[in-house]
Amino acid sequence: MEIVELKPGIFACLMANETANAGFVVTARGVVVIDALNTPARGQELAVAIKNRTGKPILFVINTHHHYDHIFGNQAFGVPVIAHCALSEQLAQAAARDLMPVAIAAHLVDHPEDRWLVDELELTYPNLIFERRLVLDLPPMRMIVQHMGGHTPDTCAVDLPDAGVLFASDLIFEGRVPFLRHAHIEGTIQALYRLARLGSRIVVPGHGAVCDTDYVLRVRDYLLDLRDEVAAMVDQRWDKADILDSDRLPRWWTQDRPELMRANVEQVYEELIKSPAPG
Repeated sequence: MEIVELKPGIFACLMANETANAGFVVTARGVVVIDALNTPARGQELAVAIKNRTGKPILFVINTHHHYDHIFGNQAFGVPVIAHCALSEQLAQAAARDLMPVAIAAHLVDHPEDRWLVDELELTYPNLIFERRLVLDLPPMRMIVQHMGGHTPDTCAVDLPDAGVLFASDLIFEGRVPFLRHAHIEGTIQALYRLARLGSRIVVPGHGAVCDTDYVLRVRDYLLDLRDEVAAMVDQRWDKADILDSDRLPRWWTQDRPELMRANVEQVYEELIKSPAPG
């Protein structure tokens, strides 16, 4: 865990692509945490680091979406959790699939190190919810929690407009192929347009190193190219297998996750088939 002060009182907790990043913002009243890391132990580690660094109480945790690597540390903070109104439903659906005893038992066969799922985890749902945007006016900071969608139906970004800092959540994966397996592709593209319009000079991605608006545009352009190329193949009556194997597809500039690249293509294809472009 690397804690970096981006601007006075604004910190990113960077996990070097080991898991999701987090962050926190120090105000006169106390600290607002942005995402809670991926385990109760890591959440506790972050809570202790915040206390040691600031000496201030933690006021809130903001969950940017329901994926486990952003929320399983919630219980460590013991404060109200802020999230979009769709998060609880999304989390309940995911938990019913993944966190039932039979599912956890199967997972532990290959990952015995995750015994904490049984022994420690207390799934913590949000209790302060909003629909479109929530403004936290906590001098000297103004934080805007903005619903974005795209990556998941409940995905939000946290904008600190006066400081030019944006926590973009998993709309941005820096230095690696974006994870789109559960995404709405067109919604993600539109969300990236909106992120870019915010004009933030400093962007904290959901995973990877701190970047900027140029990187947001780079991800957007990749998705635009991918969508348009797959759409052209669909129009030409290519079948799914041939599209997945095609050399015509735009490639991410690193080839570290070919399985994710293939999954992205499949996600675009399925979305186009279900909702073809007009005409």
